[in-house]
Amino acid sequence: MATMELGQLIKELREKTGAGMTDCKKALEEAGGRLDDALTALRKKGLADAAKRSARATKEGAVAFHVCGKSGAIVELNCETDFVARTDEFKKLAETLAVKAAGGELRRVEDGLPLVQPVQGKMGENMGLRRLDRFELSGEGLIAGYIHLGAKKGALIELSASSAAASQHPAVAELAKELLLQIVGFSPKYLRREDVPAADVAKEREIHTEILRKEGKPEAAIGKILEGKLNKLFYQAFCLLEQMSVRDNKTPVSSIIKEASSKAGGEVKVVRFARYTLGE
Repeated sequence: MATMELGQLIKELREKTGAGMTDCKKALEEAGGRLDDALTALRKKGLADAAKRSARATKEGAVAFHVCGKSGAIVELNCETDFVARTDEFKKLAETLAVKAAGGELRRVEDGLPLVQPVQGKMGENMGLRRLDRFELSGEGLIAGYIHLGAKKGALIELSASSAAASQHPAVAELAKELLLQIVGFSPKYLRREDVPAADVAKEREIHTEILRKEGKPEAAIGKILEGKLNKLFYQAFCLLEQMSVRDNKTPVSSIIKEASSKAGGEVKVVRFARYTLGE
């Protein structure tokens, strides 16, 4: 094989695989200069190396989202080091996964494997699509997303509106932005109190009842005090609609939504949201 021809093949193989020069040269020599065979060999090697890396912890990564018309998605992509997480190629992979999830091409974490493995082979680190959520409007409304600085936190929200005019009003877009900041900043777990599992409520009741008894509160008063504590320390902390707004920490989120509905000239509701914190 001529040196010039080999050099060109190595260059082409590196562009296709991202593998190192030595690995490309060795693969071509073993394949007798056949580019396709060398490419296959490197892919197999990459997959084998990826399998060896799969046991290594992935504590770093990025959160990404994409909204496309009536659908949107948020994903969490993990890797081993912050160095890799900050590379353009890793960021691009996270964005690509979000785009494909929003478009419906990725429905499960496993569906992202063919996209993740080639980049994993290039980077030499264990990587994985940890989770994804996809929202799709069933009527009029808006889907929006937000990624906090550093791509370590993010959120996706779906709003419904009573009319097309209301959904397109600037007040609804502003509401979505404000709610996304609320979700990322105040970390609600549920939309409304009705969404909280009964077992969680029972556990909170048990804990606070015991505390009140130890404080010597009379049994007759415990019930009323308990409801107040559940409202303030539990529901207002973990239910989005009952939290105090990030705007002033005084106005309930539910009131902010009513205000936006009034401006938009139609009822606006939060259908659902997803909040991602890296590694959580």
